Amino acid sequence: MSFRLNFRLALFLLLVTIPWSFVLGQGRGVNAERARAIERAEMDRLLLWAIPSEKESEAIRLSRFKKIKDDFRDLQSLNNKMMADAWMQESLDYSSIADMVSKIRGKANDLKVSLSLPESEKSDAPDKAPTITTIRQFREELLLLDKAIMEFVNNPAFQIANSVDVNQAKKASKDLDNVIFLSNDVKQNAQKLKKTPK
Repeated sequence: MSFRLNFRLALFLLLVTIPWSFVLGQGRGVNAERARAIERAEMDRLLLWAIPSEKESEAIRLSRFKKIKDDFRDLQSLNNKMMADAWMQESLDYSSIADMVSKIRGKANDLKVSLSLPESEKSDAPDKAPTITTIRQFREELLLLDKAIMEFVNNPAFQIANSVDVNQAKKASKDLDNVIFLSNDVKQNAQKLKKTPK
C-alpha cells in the first residue's frame, strides 16, 4: 500500500471523526494555549498522510484539511437538499436539480483527487444509463445517486480512526466513481426533461 494512499486515508478518517467543538470552546490563558497545542497536534495527525512538501507552511496544510472537510460536508448537504426538493413537490425544478448535481459531481471529483484513493476495480455503474423519460424514472435515478453518495460517506474506511483497509479504500473510490457517473447522467437527463413539454 502506498504511503500517499495511507496518508490521504488517515487524513480523511481523522477529518471525519475529530470533534473540533471542544477545542474551539476552550478559555483564555493556559487553556487557550493548550487548545492551540491540541489543535496543532490534531492537524498534524490529519495531515500526516497528505504528503506535504518539505517547506509547506502550517497555513497551507490547514487550508488543505479545510478543503477536504468542506467538500465532504458539502457533498452531503447538496445531496440532502436535492433529495428534499425532489420529493417536496409533484413537479420538479430540473434547472435547480441540474445545478445541484453539477456541484455534487464537482465535490466528488475534488474528493477523489484530494483523498488520493486507489483506483477502483470495475464500477457498478453501467457504461450507458437507460433513457429517462418520466418524472418517476428521474426520481428513481436520483435515488440511485443518493444511494451511491451514502455508501461513500458511510464507508467504514472513514469511520474507524487509525485504520486503513485497502479494500474499503477501493470501495470508497468505486463509490465516488459511481457518484461521478450518476451525477453526470442525472444532469443530462434533467436538461433533456426540462426541454420536454409537460
